[in-house]
Amino acid sequence: MAKILAVDDDLCILELYKEIFTKAGFEIHTADDASSAMSKFQDVKPDLIVLDVEMPAGGGQKVFDRLRNLLMAATPIIFSTGRPESVAGFAGNHNVLVLKKPVDPAALINAVKKLLKMS
Repeated sequence: MAKILAVDDDLCILELYKEIFTKAGFEIHTADDASSAMSKFQDVKPDLIVLDVEMPAGGGQKVFDRLRNLLMAATPIIFSTGRPESVAGFAGNHNVLVLKKPVDPAALINAVKKLLKMS
């Protein structure tokens, strides 16, 4: 079972992700800020991260930078944002997709399967 870490400062969104991913058969872990996201990443070692961009104190950007630069992690990341243009530069990175909020559950699951190379 693939492990997913969902990071968002909106607790309602995290609950929605829990429901979507559990129903689809994934193991889901959540974090509501950059600090807890990094801690969970090290503890859980997720197969994929769903990351909100617009969190306080640059949270989404901080998590992305730390994973890519400090940890040299190749973990696939799906950016979830109401402003896709704010992360347009990230979409060219290996193993990165950008989805516009509100995210359609079917599109989210399809994106996860694509990045995890699942059929």
